[in-house]
Order: sequence, then structure tokens, then C-alpha cells
Amino acid sequence: MVELYRDSGLDIYERAHYSHGEHIAEVEQILTWYLPRNTRILDVGCSGGLHALEFGRRGFIVTGLDIEPSAISQAEKRAKDQKVQAEFRALDLEKDDISRLGTFDLVYSIGNVMSHLGKDGMRDSLKKIRACLDESGLFLFDVFINATPFREEVYEDDLGIVWKRKLDEQTGHITMEGTFLAFGVAQRFQVWAYTVKEISELLKRSGFNDIDFSDELDFSSSGSAVENPVCLNFRASAKEVV
Repeated sequence: MVELYRDSGLDIYERAHYSHGEHIAEVEQILTWYLPRNTRILDVGCSGGLHALEFGRRGFIVTGLDIEPSAISQAEKRAKDQKVQAEFRALDLEKDDISRLGTFDLVYSIGNVMSHLGKDGMRDSLKKIRACLDESGLFLFDVFINATPFREEVYEDDLGIVWKRKLDEQTGHITMEGTFLAFGVAQRFQVWAYTVKEISELLKRSGFNDIDFSDELDFSSSGSAVENPVCLNFRASAKEVV
């Protein structure tokens, strides 16, 4: 097994997921509904900074945070080499005080980062993120979805990664094992999956409103999803309902 979020493993992860500019396409999808320029954006779980730098390149004031220092070092090097203005911080969303970073108009977390948090960690982190948002700010994130009961399944995604996932039915805990066919390496990690109802309730309890979900980042299929999705995108507003 290889750790794909640090050092040489990060290169494999990025080549498998973003070698064809997928991060650029994802940013462009977000910009179909989030248009203001010169606003503050926070990337939670920024990894090597690909998405954050793309926002910075387009004139946004962007900060990225990640628990892995080597990923932050990579992001900082890219920002310097590409002459893109962006700030990166090695912080643990669950343990560190992220309020010192200031307030933001948009906070996003792409790559199922939030699913790596335990159930308690998800609840506490949502409250932290809500506190970091401007009064009309938005939070965008994706999570693994527990749409139908399963114990164990194997499938190949469109990136050439064969995934095996196994559910602990008592805890909702999922063990994911991915074999990257093009690189001959495997990855194993633990995540939690949620139903749409569970996420919606967690968001409401954390002070979010106008909650929406979609299987596309442009939310063209807002409020709907493909049958039995592996993951979904959620969008919520910090604006208080009067």
C-alpha cells in the first residue's frame, strides 16, 4: 500500500485524477454559479494546490489548508513557480483553530475530504466552517453516499482505478481499497458514508440554509442524482433565514 497524499504518492494521485486538466474543468463548473471576482475563498484539504491555484489565477483571493505538510510545500512551490498569489497553511481541520484565517465568501472541499472525518469530526468541522463564512457565504463539498445497503462490492471507475469497498453495517464505516492500474500501486483508507438526509440535517444543525445537492459541480442536476451514486456534491448557504 502507498500513501497517495504525500511525497511521491501525491504525484501518482494527481496524475491519476488530474493529468488531463480535470481540476480546471471542476473550477470552471463551480464558476457557472459562483461568479464574483476578488472575493475570499478557502480550500479545505487543498492537497498540492491545483484547484486553489486555478482560482488564484482567475483573480480570487485564495487560501488553502491541508493536514499534510508535504502537500502544502508542493502547493507553495507551485504558487511561486507559476507566479500565482495564494496562501497555504498546514492545519488540521479537526484539531486546529481555523478562525484565525479570517472569514471567506466561499469555502469548498473537493475530493471527499469531509468523508475522512469521523461522525463527530464531521459535526464539529461543519460548525468551524460555518463560523469562517461571511454572512452570505457558501460552502461546497462532496462526500461518499450510503444510498443503498451493501456489504462489499468491487467496481472500476472512469479513471482506471479498481475499487473495493466494504461496509461495517454497525458503524457505517467503509474501508476503501483502490488499485491504480496504470501505476501498479494500491491505496487503502477509511471513510464514512452518509445519506442525503443525514448530511442535510448536519448542515442545518450547524447553521446552514438553502441546502442543495447534485452529482455535478455545476449543479445542473440540482436536487437530483444518478441512481445509487458513490458520492455527491452539497452546497449550502450561511445566510440566515429571516
